[in-house]
Amino acid sequence: MNKETHQKTLVADQFAMDIDQEVDLLEYVALVLRVKYRLVAVAVAVAIATFAVTFLMPNKYVAVALVAFNKYDKPGGVAPKEYRGSDTVSLLERDMVIDTSPENEKDRLLARIHSFAFLKLFIEKYELRKVIFKKQWDEQKKVWKTEEGVDIRDAINVFNKEMLGTNLDVKSDLLSIYITTQDPILSATLANTFVQEFKHYQRQLVLDELSQRRIYLENRLKETVNLEFQRSIYRMLETQLSVETLINVRMNYPIEMIEPALAPLVKNSPKRLFFSVIAFVLTMFIGVTYIIGKALFSKLSRGLTKYSISSNEWDQDKVMATPNPGIHNPNTNAMIKKTNQSGEKPSDTWRDNDA
Repeated sequence: MNKETHQKTLVADQFAMDIDQEVDLLEYVALVLRVKYRLVAVAVAVAIATFAVTFLMPNKYVAVALVAFNKYDKPGGVAPKEYRGSDTVSLLERDMVIDTSPENEKDRLLARIHSFAFLKLFIEKYELRKVIFKKQWDEQKKVWKTEEGVDIRDAINVFNKEMLGTNLDVKSDLLSIYITTQDPILSATLANTFVQEFKHYQRQLVLDELSQRRIYLENRLKETVNLEFQRSIYRMLETQLSVETLINVRMNYPIEMIEPALAPLVKNSPKRLFFSVIAFVLTMFIGVTYIIGKALFSKLSRGLTKYSISSNEWDQDKVMATPNPGIHNPNTNAMIKKTNQSGEKPSDTWRDNDA
């Protein structure tokens, strides 16, 4: 390492040491305490403003209905231990009675709860677009304020994100269905109605599938002339009719209401006190950060200025110490001229003086 690099390193180290020495926690605490009253006053003002703004937000009430899944993994079959009764299922294959529930049956039901088809049916049946887009509906004239009205897709999207919620408890396998509106009674009514409508919707899907199977068997029966095939089809038809009967009498298929929703007594949002506390804490944090950051920036600026001045002084000293052959000392030139005229050799004295 040459002398110049070493000198710059010493200056940089001195600058870093000065910065480290200036970092004093007590000094920053003193800065914060110096403006503590103003800082607290600003934080309280922001919290009060936040509390006041929350009154402009509508109150929302959440009603919860608790349901359970009913799986029928042993609906019947041809084995003696799986018989439901001699007059109920007859001698048929197990799969012709009721399809065994798949492993992801719960996931399928949850997806169907949030499906477009079911929500479209539910919203249109109970005219919920007027509730979802209350501001766009003219209650007196019974018309939409806009000519195009409200698209059902927008209504389903808002209902899915803001009004409908589900939560499955992994341990108990119980499903909570949440409905959120601005009216507590409406929330409870829609939650209970939602469960009943989904049970009816899911049951109807199964019955439609069974009906299609039965129609197919009836058509095959008309086309078949073989006596054994006709007997087999008759047994299948008997099974289909038995299954349809079992589905219709199962009032808790595929979910069972464990606890119906009740009208909530307390609103769920907005949480005014919570928002106010959060606003107060954030304001205090931002204020303290600003004060400490401003002090650090000021010290850093002074340190950089000091470092720049030290670096410039060192460069100037280097320039002064370096001899320049283009610049001549007048005294030295006069002595050299005098020596040349006398023919004497210059002495070491004037060399020393010139140096």
